[in-house]
Amino acid sequence: MTRLIRLECIYDEEVYWKRVHRNLAWLGDTPEEQQERQKRFSDVTVGVAGCGGIGGACAVRLARMGIRHIKVADPDVFEWTNVNRQMGASKANLGKNKAEVVGQMVYELAGDVTVEIFPEGITKDNAREFVNGCDLVLDQMDFYLLGERYALHRAFRESLRTKYILSAWCIGWGTSLFKWTHEGMSLEEYFDIPEDTPLKGDVIIRLLSKFMPNKPPFPSIETIYDWFVNKHTVPLYAASPPIAEAAVIPQVALVVAGLEDAPFVTKLPAAPDCWVFDSMTLEGRFLRYEGGVHHAIDCHEG
Repeated sequence: MTRLIRLECIYDEEVYWKRVHRNLAWLGDTPEEQQERQKRFSDVTVGVAGCGGIGGACAVRLARMGIRHIKVADPDVFEWTNVNRQMGASKANLGKNKAEVVGQMVYELAGDVTVEIFPEGITKDNAREFVNGCDLVLDQMDFYLLGERYALHRAFRESLRTKYILSAWCIGWGTSLFKWTHEGMSLEEYFDIPEDTPLKGDVIIRLLSKFMPNKPPFPSIETIYDWFVNKHTVPLYAASPPIAEAAVIPQVALVVAGLEDAPFVTKLPAAPDCWVFDSMTLEGRFLRYEGGVHHAIDCHEG
């Protein structure tokens, strides 16, 4: 049986509209338009799978933005190695479950967000329960959780309600942003690695190429491989997760507000096409996936 912790909100309408007030100017040209779009944020449910460097911060940002029903999942506990980048990681929280800490942080912001916490993380047994009822899901799970990630994506494709899975992954000094749809290529097809495959050696390198569609200019690929393969550790530069958060959260906002197809918006293509940004070079590019590789395209192409 899935272990689930539910923190039920106490909604105060006056407080809610005070705390989201400064959002409104950017949601429409009239007060009616602004309030109608903000209300959409209040009415949706977003799932955040993974509460590490990106997911934990995203969960808190979603709540600040006005999302009032959030699900979080992560099986891990905080360690010293998390303090450089993860929301909730601190001396006081060492040994505590990440989803429980982040979920409590979300709940304590204003008390008007219902939080469902899955402290066992995403599993093959609970993925459907996690996705059920979500309008959007963020896949921010650990790199090495292949079978669990596949279970999440299978549950998404079975859900008529869940529009997209959005993923912002950090490699180097930037991020790669993916939008998984019901109609496009599945994650399993893109990875092309059976879920029961042991993750070691060349398999890790193949998987890394999917997370890293655009190789960073620094450091060397040998150094990157040494960390992922030999150390079996995901290296994460402390400044990169906020970049990923800044990429994926506006995509949530555009979808929820109904602005994704507006003429002034450049629409994120369906995965495995993606958008990448490198803060070292200050370059952002759209990449198309063809013939098993990504190549740069103009943002208005296709």
